[in-house]
Amino acid sequence: MAAVCVFCSGKSDAPESFFELARETGRGLAQEGHSLIYGGGGLGMMGELAKAAHAAGVSVTGVMPEGLVALERASAEVDELIVSPDLAARKALMIEKADAFLILPGGLGTLDELFEVWTTGPQLRLHAKPLVLLDADGFYSGLVTWLESQPLISPTLLGAVTVAPTLDDAWAALR
Repeated sequence: MAAVCVFCSGKSDAPESFFELARETGRGLAQEGHSLIYGGGGLGMMGELAKAAHAAGVSVTGVMPEGLVALERASAEVDELIVSPDLAARKALMIEKADAFLILPGGLGTLDELFEVWTTGPQLRLHAKPLVLLDADGFYSGLVTWLESQPLISPTLLGAVTVAPTLDDAWAALR
């Protein structure tokens, strides 16, 4: 059993297909025998992910900065809620506790988390944990194309992130 940290949107106005993807991910964690570490929010994709995972019997750990507990409505669908002093401590705790990372569609916060894990792992070699970017419906394809065009990002670093077009491909990459 791996502790999979899932980063995704906490916004409530995401397309319904993304909410369903979050629910599928929660159920998939149970099927794959993993536990969940996530941002702790009860809204948006984060909330749907936690509800589905918890309902499927997954152990759910939420990590939330103190200042966001009320704003993002800390989820009741957690087995453990860790309140950190700030966002930097939140990311450090999530990276420490996770065995692997799965990135679903999200906004700037999700991108920040993606780049933090990517930088601390493959670039700085502070961890060697798998990192999978779920490119659902081409959500991240523009970003991936742009990153591949950048001369200061080595092919080795690009290759350290698995870009998965489907959730099944993501689970296969995490096995």
